[in-house]
Amino acid sequence: MCHRHFAQRGFSSISFTGIDIAPLAPGMDSNDDMNWRFVQHDLRRASLPFRDEEFNLIMIKDLSMVTPTTGIQQTLMDEYLRILKPGGSLEIWDGDHSLRMLLPHVPPSTKDDDDNNEDEEQIHTNAMGIYTLTRQTPLAAPQNPFLNDFNSWISKSLEARKLTPMPCTSILPMLHQESEVLTEVDCRRLAIPLGEVRWEREGVGGALSHGSNENAISAKGKAPELGRKTLTAGQHALRRTALMTVVQMIESLEPLLREASGKGQDEWDRWQGNMMIDLLNQNGTSWGECLEVGAWWARKKKPPG
Repeated sequence: MCHRHFAQRGFSSISFTGIDIAPLAPGMDSNDDMNWRFVQHDLRRASLPFRDEEFNLIMIKDLSMVTPTTGIQQTLMDEYLRILKPGGSLEIWDGDHSLRMLLPHVPPSTKDDDDNNEDEEQIHTNAMGIYTLTRQTPLAAPQNPFLNDFNSWISKSLEARKLTPMPCTSILPMLHQESEVLTEVDCRRLAIPLGEVRWEREGVGGALSHGSNENAISAKGKAPELGRKTLTAGQHALRRTALMTVVQMIESLEPLLREASGKGQDEWDRWQGNMMIDLLNQNGTSWGECLEVGAWWARKKKPPG
């Protein structure tokens, strides 16, 4: 737990506040060793029920399906900055709802420098079997037909509600435009493959060839045998978790997706059953389809003097 992490480092007077539109689940208020409170509030209502400069840290998690791409995003940002203390930190965690596919590439290398934080992060990323997303990371539309269907329907449904299917591309510019108030703006974006990827197994360095029926990864330019990748149990578990996250997201969004698809209930049930078999039992994401997530952060400037 977060409060125990800080308590072990000598910060024992920390308090936590949670806010959500839904009431607190039964039994969630029974943690006696943490100083925390819960506030039930609809974030779409402009004013947050907190004092000016009340918090040292504000974390905003998975709100991209809540805040339309209209003025409310800026209104909420103004509210976050109002209730954040000078010197305090703002963190945003989110992920894209439309899925893409990683193309064959070599992850960034690391140097033998223990003081290099970026290298240390990359070592951990490589060890987890996931990929750091940069401007140079090659991505494309997924090969899997079920995920292509999902992309089409989720984009149609969200855009009709003035929501973005790919929020990860807009968060960093939103923070940068607050440069008069925020400093130390940075981010870390990750792509988690949804299963074992063919070009990893064959060795990074494959080339995309365009056949008459579909794009396929050819064996041209294979890396040496040492470049072949076998997933560890931990890496496999992480990717399976990402896959289950995607499957459960599709299940939970059935009303929106079925409406966008125009399918009746029986037709939808058949599509969903075939999708589950393909993704969960037939390694349907072996081309490199991935879940893209990220964290963005900044610090509120202290007044001069």
